[in-house]
Amino acid sequence: MGTTPFLLQKHAILRTDSQEIIREHVTHYLCPHRMRLFDGPRLASRLSAVSFDQLAIIELQYGANVEIDPVEESNVYLFRITLEGQGTIVYADRQVSMVQGGITVTSPCQRALIQTSPNCHNIIVRVPRHQLEQRLSCRLDQRIDLPIIFDHYFPEHYPGTVFLLDTIKYFARLTDSLHQQNAPRQQIKLMEEYLYDSLLGLFMNNYSQRLSGNPSPLPHYVKSAKTHIDQNLKLGIELETLASMVGVSKRTLQYGFQQFIGLSPKAYFTQQRMKSVHQALLDAPRGHRVTDVIMQHGINSPGHFSAQYKEVYGVTPVQTLQSNREHTTGNELANVWP
Repeated sequence: MGTTPFLLQKHAILRTDSQEIIREHVTHYLCPHRMRLFDGPRLASRLSAVSFDQLAIIELQYGANVEIDPVEESNVYLFRITLEGQGTIVYADRQVSMVQGGITVTSPCQRALIQTSPNCHNIIVRVPRHQLEQRLSCRLDQRIDLPIIFDHYFPEHYPGTVFLLDTIKYFARLTDSLHQQNAPRQQIKLMEEYLYDSLLGLFMNNYSQRLSGNPSPLPHYVKSAKTHIDQNLKLGIELETLASMVGVSKRTLQYGFQQFIGLSPKAYFTQQRMKSVHQALLDAPRGHRVTDVIMQHGINSPGHFSAQYKEVYGVTPVQTLQSNREHTTGNELANVWP
């Protein structure tokens, strides 16, 4: 069993060693599923939950080696922060590890098996597919033509990870007063929409590029600095120079970015450059090497960058290049890049 205290202890639902009882409750709070026990410790399950109108936050530990197989009609996105222990999410074409501090995301249109160890302790945000798609459509001001698919894994240092954990804690504290005050449904709906907007904006998905192109009510200095960063991803960034260019102090620029974009200027630059490298590798012409792309983006520590890249995308830069169907790689490429 794990040792990390439950963040939602005040909202405890049950502790049980019954497979049927825990399966029923996880079905109710998360999604319908099939559950399989493997050899090892007996079930010693704990479950806490906070529910709003459509949104739910669940803290869960099975205390055993368990495999969860969501049924096909489970139309929910699950944003899972692993607080302790480990597990694996098995897709048709890959496996993604659940590691302490990281976030894994399962999307309803991608079949996945979730396997957890006895001490695996997760806190999970359950987001209904219909509500998230409706919010995205509203943000884009058009009907969406494809399901939303999020990247499978976000590491502990990813900016959205801290945000999501802090938001979960805030929502959990707030829920008692909302229920005591019999808060109007509109107030709860606004909270949910805030979280949906944040998930869409902070966690990379197949609509991220279209969302980032939308006009936004940014202060002029944040908008100008953001544009400068976007246009100079292959150059370094000096905060003092950037602040001087847009006519504000370094502190004001830092605060503005954090408030309106959710990232510091440096973190935003790193994120955008990472995305630019990723796209460049996918679009690289025949004969291009990973080293060519990396150096063109002004990256002087390829080993460190490669490790960061793998944490974000789950694969190395060379594996991304190899997935480019227009690109022919040779054995020598694997020998020059980690």
